[in-house]
Amino acid sequence: MTPNKTVLVTGANGMLATNIIEKLAQAGYKVIGTVRKGKKYGGEVYENITTVEADYKDPSAMDSLMAGCDTVFHVAAMTSQSEKNYEVFRKVNVEATRMLLETAVKNGTGTFVYVSTANAIGFGAAEDRPMCYPFSESLYARSKKEAEDIVKTYSGKLRTVIVNPTFMIGKYGTKKGSNRVFDMVRNSPLIFCPKGGKNVIDVEEAARGMVLAMEKAKTGSQYLICGENFSYKEMFRKIAAHYGVKRLYVTVPNWLLKTAGHAGDFLAKCGIPSEVSSTNMDILMIDNFYFTDKAGREIGFEPKGLFE
Repeated sequence: MTPNKTVLVTGANGMLATNIIEKLAQAGYKVIGTVRKGKKYGGEVYENITTVEADYKDPSAMDSLMAGCDTVFHVAAMTSQSEKNYEVFRKVNVEATRMLLETAVKNGTGTFVYVSTANAIGFGAAEDRPMCYPFSESLYARSKKEAEDIVKTYSGKLRTVIVNPTFMIGKYGTKKGSNRVFDMVRNSPLIFCPKGGKNVIDVEEAARGMVLAMEKAKTGSQYLICGENFSYKEMFRKIAAHYGVKRLYVTVPNWLLKTAGHAGDFLAKCGIPSEVSSTNMDILMIDNFYFTDKAGREIGFEPKGLFE
């Protein structure tokens, strides 16, 4: 794929999509970004970027926007940790993806890049590893995996690529989103650390890897887009060192996380929304590590470390 082609990016008001749009614009692509009602694209402004207020779940709106586009980059998704009804996730993350695929085929779109999550894959380096517990109990992760399976069925009708990013932090993130770890380390002298760990990637690097996948991948390809593996204590120490602060780190025992998870489950049964649940607490207890070997071999993606 060469620049000057048109790429439609959903969810342009979000952290990842904003970074993807910037990378595309800098490479010379014409970009159309969809934003939710009342939201705005917050990235750098280039003359080859157009943003449109449109619901990516609306077939008629997406049909008109997709006409003449060479690529669809589907980033937008429902990521709520408090919603307990899977059908809500399914409607937004699965059925809307199916509709976008059908619209892309109808309009003769050449490429469809689907942004999923690493949690739809079992821990490790192999993209074909099946999803495993505790993410198999996450409604968000389950909906992304179901959408992935649909995308794969379209690989003969248009060029499909699936990218699975890990935990992203950095540019254009919000204090209510993943970037809240920065404020926590900067503002709290005492840091509570679960025993597990996760893979973390700078969102600009994630966007760069996804654009590489768009440009170089064969149809039906799937890539983990990931950075460094840290225990939670290691991650917090890395952030503290970046800001030049010293913190006291306290390890949280698993039994306490389990107790908090059960309390969150109880609140949910009482109709009180909560991000705390047994599933989410179990996630904090495991080494949720991934590797980007395949993306390195096939599309040349070698991610930089955090704060490089």
